[in-house]
Amino acid sequence: MSYVLSLDCALIVAVSLLGGILPLATVLTHTRLQAYLSFSAGSMLGAAFFHMLPEAVRMGSAETIRWSALGLLSLFFLERFFSFHHHEPQDSVPGHVHDAGTTHGECLQDLASQQTNQDHHHSHSHSHRDGNATTEALSWGTAAFGLAVHSLVGGVALASAIAADFAERRGVGATGWGVFLATVLHKPADALTIVSLMLRSGVPRRRAHLVNFGFALMIPAGVALFALGLGQLSPVAASTGTAVALSFSAGTFLCIALSDLLPELQFHSHDRMKLSLALLAGFCLMAGTSAIEYF
Repeated sequence: MSYVLSLDCALIVAVSLLGGILPLATVLTHTRLQAYLSFSAGSMLGAAFFHMLPEAVRMGSAETIRWSALGLLSLFFLERFFSFHHHEPQDSVPGHVHDAGTTHGECLQDLASQQTNQDHHHSHSHSHRDGNATTEALSWGTAAFGLAVHSLVGGVALASAIAADFAERRGVGATGWGVFLATVLHKPADALTIVSLMLRSGVPRRRAHLVNFGFALMIPAGVALFALGLGQLSPVAASTGTAVALSFSAGTFLCIALSDLLPELQFHSHDRMKLSLALLAGFCLMAGTSAIEYF
């Protein structure tokens, strides 16, 4: 199991680093970015419903699913007070300002809007606050802290999914593949957020990429924490602990996906069909990977 986790972690670190390079290497249009976020969110929803929750119930019991509620609420309050409750650096687009309530999807959306200078007539009603250098430094630092914590939880999700597969079939199955794919698809968005905020705050590029490298290592750190904790338990307790970790992680996946999707219902009347198809594509991808169990 360790070699599978090591390979998965290496690939996730690589895509996270690539996500941090995107603000420098390419111009992200609004529509492309929203389609990517919808696809990524769909894959996380699918991973929770098709893989993590069913496997948690199988390894534990029907009551195990209650831990998903705790996972959802925990990440919700993390996002509210740390990850996305930050002062957005002043935009270069006139009249488009943000406060500490900017969500992950809105943050990425506005980064794309600045690059393309497209006006989509959003009806956001954010208040303008002081945008001095100290506040800007706190914005990316607070976002990095919150995203790092939820990446640690993502590492626990990946490790618990693969542990569940190995406990049942001595190899990687649908649950491990599903959680891995959902993590790979979502990780670049987090890295893009952190690096873009740092660059817009005037942080040197080298420092931004060093911070992104440290952020990329949070998934392996979460995997290591889970492995260390599991190693201290008896086989029966380890099975129960894995089920609880899967259920809790499923709740965090649901929270992440919904935080990206729900704001679009109100603020994005354009490209409805394109974004809906992207969401369904990610969801169906996870449904497809669940078929691995039958081969």
